[in-house]
Amino acid sequence: MQRTPWKQWLKQAKEASFNVVLLPLSGRSLLKFDEKAANDWFFQTQGLPYGYHNFLYGWMDTPRDNLPPLMPDEFIPIVMSMVTKIIPTFIFNLFTEALNKRLGTVGLDIEEIAALAA
Repeated sequence: MQRTPWKQWLKQAKEASFNVVLLPLSGRSLLKFDEKAANDWFFQTQGLPYGYHNFLYGWMDTPRDNLPPLMPDEFIPIVMSMVTKIIPTFIFNLFTEALNKRLGTVGLDIEEIAALAA
């Protein structure tokens, strides 16, 4: 995670031809917003990996029922284990490191993650 100063971000957005819409919080939501808690959360997560590492969190969020009904739950670890041998860095970035982070482990490979999850 990173934080960019507002003026710098606006300049970068303009140079990149971003389509930007500023939507202020409603009065009710503004009353609920805790700026200190938001800043505390940012400083706890600043520098953590995002992107590839976060890709799976919105998809594989339960022990079961993450895949289409016709695919068995064991499908992904088996396929990822095979694909890891072909493109290890890509699978590590997209899958292995994300699951290690989600499980609170470090450095486990796909087989070890599958065994832990079983």
